[in-house]
Amino acid sequence: MSNYTRLTQDILLYENFLTKEESQAIIDVMEAQVKNEKLSWTPITFYESYSSVLPQDGDEELEQFGLPSDFFSVLQNRIVEAVAEVHGKQFSDIHKIGFHAQKWEPGAFAKEHSDNTDLEGNTGPFERSRYAAFLYLNDEFEGGLLKFNKQDELIYPKTGSLAAFAGGFDNTHEVTMITSGIRYTLGSFWDDRDQSAYPQETIDAWDAEMKRIREEQEVIKAGWQDALKEGYKLDPDGNKYKMEENE
Repeated sequence: MSNYTRLTQDILLYENFLTKEESQAIIDVMEAQVKNEKLSWTPITFYESYSSVLPQDGDEELEQFGLPSDFFSVLQNRIVEAVAEVHGKQFSDIHKIGFHAQKWEPGAFAKEHSDNTDLEGNTGPFERSRYAAFLYLNDEFEGGLLKFNKQDELIYPKTGSLAAFAGGFDNTHEVTMITSGIRYTLGSFWDDRDQSAYPQETIDAWDAEMKRIREEQEVIKAGWQDALKEGYKLDPDGNKYKMEENE
């Protein structure tokens, strides 16, 4: 692949990975499917950020908005090629952990985190998210920058660009608060080994820990939703502020 900038040894930024027309068509397809109740935006543990599974190849909305019927499977393969290129791997080495759409509302942010460890570098149930790739579908918003604090790198999302990087402790990162507009991305996580490479005892321990984490996250998200019902949002420091009338 070509037309990329290597920001660090394991952070690459691909310009024009998709065209603006393709990027907008993805948004249009997804919002049409949400309207038709084929998909839904579900709150996740980044504040005011919502996730959805992706459309399927052959869905009628792809043709409606000018995308090939196999668009998403081809796109996934292209992202695998990019991830492999960043890390000097073969296409066959890369195994999918997750591939989803994300919608970031005004006020959304993601505090500094590592994709496969905690902030002390300890591994756990997210260990297999060794590599990450984020495809930016639009740039009509303010804020929402991808910031790598240890690397002193800042990525300004541009429509159709792809950021691919190692998801570990050395690349802790954050998404700055979105002050206006809606930010659409496709996020994906990858490992360079199949699940069968891990001992079953380890997998069972991950499952148990993940269940505990998800229960804690549900409590946090419920608190966020209570504040929204009262007309308030939260800033990255946890302070409440009054929502704008059009939010």
